[in-house]
Amino acid sequence: MDKFDLVSISPPSMIRSVEFRKIEIPMVKSFRIALGSTESYEGFIVRITTDDGLTGIGEAVPTPFITGETTASIQEALKLLSGSLKGMEETDTEKIYEVMNRTIHGSYAAKCGLDTALWDIAGKRAGLPLCKLLGGYRDSIPTSFTVDIGDPDEVVKYTKEFIEAGLTAIKVKLGQGLREDYERVKRARQTAGDGATIYVDFNQSYSAKRAVELSSDIHKFNIEFLEQPTPAHDIAGLKFVREHSDIPVMADEAVYGPEDAMKIVRCEAADMINMKLMKAGGITRGRKVIEIAEAAGLPVMIGCMVETRVAVTAGTHLALGMRNVKYADLDGYSSLARDITSGGLVLKEGRNYVSDGAGLGIDVTEQ
Repeated sequence: MDKFDLVSISPPSMIRSVEFRKIEIPMVKSFRIALGSTESYEGFIVRITTDDGLTGIGEAVPTPFITGETTASIQEALKLLSGSLKGMEETDTEKIYEVMNRTIHGSYAAKCGLDTALWDIAGKRAGLPLCKLLGGYRDSIPTSFTVDIGDPDEVVKYTKEFIEAGLTAIKVKLGQGLREDYERVKRARQTAGDGATIYVDFNQSYSAKRAVELSSDIHKFNIEFLEQPTPAHDIAGLKFVREHSDIPVMADEAVYGPEDAMKIVRCEAADMINMKLMKAGGITRGRKVIEIAEAAGLPVMIGCMVETRVAVTAGTHLALGMRNVKYADLDGYSSLARDITSGGLVLKEGRNYVSDGAGLGIDVTEQ
């Protein structure tokens, strides 16, 4: 009988320390959606170190008008959670998440930062880019860039810039009213041409009937999908839009974690789901959202908030790893006035790639 070769695998280690630091970055311009505007970036970079010296990084970002979390609440959550993780084995992500949930309810952006850092360590421990550990399905994925709320001339300006930069997918934010939103979509399509993918995001700003009315009007512009047209709690309204719209419907703010994904599936309320790491609480729970959607035949988009390349790189790794991710809206760093990272995400000809480095493959340059 042939002998099997023994492969030496570095054993897991214990979590020695958890550190986090608040980062403030000015923005090139404010980012405006129907729910509110972001004028500057404030978030936290998280670093976990193991007993044998491996380090992983993650990011925790507050978006009060979406997740309800603030800079202060994330800071307090990280203080509580950091103490509970010390001494735990780095690979026990399910057990670690259970401990985090017992320590504090919700606070998923804070948990996202910690969970992402642990997955970064897992990739480094294996000597592989994280996307390979998460399934390794593809090498790159097209990403959309977002035209936020503004007048029609701004739609033309930014759409033109994106297309000239090689992007093939544009997201147009809505929420100004039927006439104004119709004009924004019209101008975006005229500027982008027939070859570009365009989808629209209401950010909960319409009633179900008004959303159906606008859907009927803009259907001729070949819109890929309508994102979260109705308020997050109005699952019946979301289902009404899905049943009466010729354009597919995506759930976003209606889905945070796996439980919400199951509700959308059971109610047949949407055709697809937008999973964001800051909503879901990191990669551990984000994967479950994607798998639930896949079992139900619903494609997934991985989106983001206003984030640095740390979190956007993590989202890109997940998008590259898992088969059921059809869309990416991973442009959250593009509004920031400076980059605090090296490595990680690479944007080329409208597609997101990642570096060959192990784990996230990204470093934070500001100490």
